Amino acid sequence: MNTIGTDIFRIISIAFVMMATVLFWGCRSTEMSALEELDRGYYQNHALSLHVRNQVKNSFDAVRRIHSSIIYRTYQISENGVELPTQSAIRHLDLEQISSNITVDTHTSAGTAVVVSIVNRRALMLTAAHVVSYPDTVFHFTGDKNWQGESTVYAVSVTQSKSQFVFTDKGIESIEILASDSRRDLALMSTLSDISDTDLKNLTIPIGDPNRLDWTDVVYAVGYPRGVQMVTRGIASISDHPIRRITVDLSMNRGFSGGPLFAIRNDGSGLEWVGTVTSALGEREVYLSPESLPNDEYSSTIPYEGALYVKNSPRIFYGITNAVGLNEAQDFFDENRGIFRSKGFSINPFR
Repeated sequence: MNTIGTDIFRIISIAFVMMATVLFWGCRSTEMSALEELDRGYYQNHALSLHVRNQVKNSFDAVRRIHSSIIYRTYQISENGVELPTQSAIRHLDLEQISSNITVDTHTSAGTAVVVSIVNRRALMLTAAHVVSYPDTVFHFTGDKNWQGESTVYAVSVTQSKSQFVFTDKGIESIEILASDSRRDLALMSTLSDISDTDLKNLTIPIGDPNRLDWTDVVYAVGYPRGVQMVTRGIASISDHPIRRITVDLSMNRGFSGGPLFAIRNDGSGLEWVGTVTSALGEREVYLSPESLPNDEYSSTIPYEGALYVKNSPRIFYGITNAVGLNEAQDFFDENRGIFRSKGFSINPFR
């Protein structure tokens, strides 16, 4: 009897464990399906998830195109038989008097920014520093040195005006740079006026952990390359660089800088924000260019006899894109907390 009772008890125990296992996996399967929300659209999206598709679409409420335009007045310094000044000496000179020629140049750049916080009807936005940061004064050095070993200057460019703004569906809003970090290539800026009449919103995609990103993980980047609203995807590689840990095989074009980098959680909960796209690898190409003519009217049948100028332009190595983990944005905010607090942004939006 004891043996029979023991066997019956074992059978019942095994059956109970099997039933509990079936119930557990059944519930887990149901939960995963609910989280993933498999896309039943007409066409198949890459992530096979309606939730991810909607997250990307809705992210553009907070991911916006930004534009900078800086006008420099450049003073070409005349030697007039006198040694050219150094950077330290030129600060005490009248540029109008010592210049032999004055030109005005406009420098423009475009990129992507993310709205990370809205406080008192003003938006705080994150972007790449090189998109919005321009020096007030630029010294052009000859490469020669004076008798004291200081580099001499042949021209000075001084900012005359600056216009920086973010695009909304209802127009443009002026922005101001609150803090910039060239080492991290990150900048935080805010709108100057009340944005309650605009459609700017906070990014709702949750903050992720860039340290958990690993080789072969799939990531998405959204932004405005060449001013075009786009999403692209790539495969992550992890480098040992102290700041630019993430390298992605994205096909990056100018304008993507500052855009967010999203990764997909493997538990079916969707996207998380793990980084910021900052730059692509490249080099500068130097070439000879003819002088500027009205409408660039050149003819292949007429020999060119005008002046030639040495110019250079960047050449992008497509498929090698750098991104900075969001942990760097966390530290960047903390290091400049006093500046942000004075503007009303006291809470770190990246934590």
